[in-house]
Parts: sequence; C-alpha cells; structure tokens
Amino acid sequence: MITFEKMNNKEFKSYIAFMLPDYAGDIAEHYLVSIEEANKDAETQIESLLPDQEDTEGHYFYHIKSDEKLAGYLWFHVKKEDEKAFLYHIYILEAYRNQGIASEALRFFEKEVKKHGAASLGLHVFGSNENAIKLYRKLGFKQASVSMNKII
Repeated sequence: MITFEKMNNKEFKSYIAFMLPDYAGDIAEHYLVSIEEANKDAETQIESLLPDQEDTEGHYFYHIKSDEKLAGYLWFHVKKEDEKAFLYHIYILEAYRNQGIASEALRFFEKEVKKHGAASLGLHVFGSNENAIKLYRKLGFKQASVSMNKII
C-alpha cells in the first residue's frame, strides 16, 4: 500500500540534506561546473525558494511510503494565482523502483494540486534521465521546451 505523509521540520531538514548533493551532482554534470560551485548554486536556490523551509507558502513536501516504509520523496509547489503547479522533485529509493510507486506518486501530485486550484502541471527533467522522461510521457506530460548543450 502506497501512502503519502507530510514532512515535519526534522524530516524536511533530513530530506534537504539528502536531496542537495544529488541535485548538485546533476548541476555539475550537465552544466560543466565544479562540484563545489554546484553545491553553492544548489544551496542558494533552496534558500531562495524556501525562506520558511517546509512552511514556505505553496510548497508541499511528502514522504512516499510503501507498506509504511520510506520509499521516496515528493516536493511540489502550487502557485494559486496562476493556477499552476510545479513538480520540484520526485525520488524513489532504489529498492522500490519499477514497482509503480512513481506513477502512483505522480497521480497523487495531480490530485493534490487540483485541490489547490491548479489547472496545469510543470516539471523539469534532465535529458539524461530517460526513464523519468518515458514515465512522464506515459502519464500525459508533453514537452514544452528543450534546452540543449554539448560537451566538447
């Protein structure tokens, strides 16, 4: 059984400590910056996006649980005045992948943001994350723009 539990402050801090290095690694890999610079960029982005941490207006943080065990994380934002939602992060722990949990989490995301008045969903995915791209397309997401780079 898949459930979704809102994070408290302690859980939020643990989540951010888990998420930041992974995100910084993606920044370093895809934008050819040092890991130190990527870490600074990631930390600055988080501080700017979340001045009130997990209580920042419009931001929602969930643990994804499978049979009451932590299976992943979900973070999204709803901008009510624009009727838009944005998926900042979905992460399924390795042991729980390929079990339909990400699909279930994305359906939960869609239902939740509708409750908050969203009429559209957005997300960003690195081009190298082919499994995520395939899943998003399967669930009805369409490509809105393409940003490309070439490492020489």
